[in-house]
Amino acid sequence: MNNLIEALLQAQKEIAHATKDANNPFFKSGYATLEQVINTVKEPLNRNGIYFQQNSKHSEAGAVCETIFYGHSAQLSAGEVFVPADKHDPQAFGSALTYSRRYSLSMACGIGSADDDGETAMQRDKGKYKMIGTNGKVILSRDSEEDYLKDCGRMMKDANNVLSKKVYKTNADTIKKAKDSSTGEIKDSYERLIALYEGKDEAQK
Repeated sequence: MNNLIEALLQAQKEIAHATKDANNPFFKSGYATLEQVINTVKEPLNRNGIYFQQNSKHSEAGAVCETIFYGHSAQLSAGEVFVPADKHDPQAFGSALTYSRRYSLSMACGIGSADDDGETAMQRDKGKYKMIGTNGKVILSRDSEEDYLKDCGRMMKDANNVLSKKVYKTNADTIKKAKDSSTGEIKDSYERLIALYEGKDEAQK
């Protein structure tokens, strides 16, 4: 596993920011397409002995994508990315699925695809509680503690995942602040999740 992580870190150093190659006429902003992101990351990854696979699925509330890296006799999941969408609207769901794949791969490789999608970018920076991704950019923001913790939970449900641990470490203070301001079941769930990420045995508290 260590060899794969070291190779991935080297590949990330070689990956340039995805080029803006498409335009969103509604928001008058540019963003990198899924194809461009793939083209940007594939060669540096392959050069370092890594290939990737993306597993997509739908849930009741939207689209989910998981990017998995393989190489050096190991595999590493970047965790799941969830994008809300109405499953009864095929066009909206298709867009959400494409976005989840693009965003999952960009986040896993530590790159920023310029301005992602205009609406998402504008909404992402406005909330009270923000989550910073492995690329140092804001990947979600919410005004509600509950909404923030629910979305964080979708991204960080595997406390053994290397990339999830890195995201938790970066956002631990904000997560704890949101947890302390929440109540009920979600607060209890995060007490347990934080204990897992910080290697604490709740029985010893």
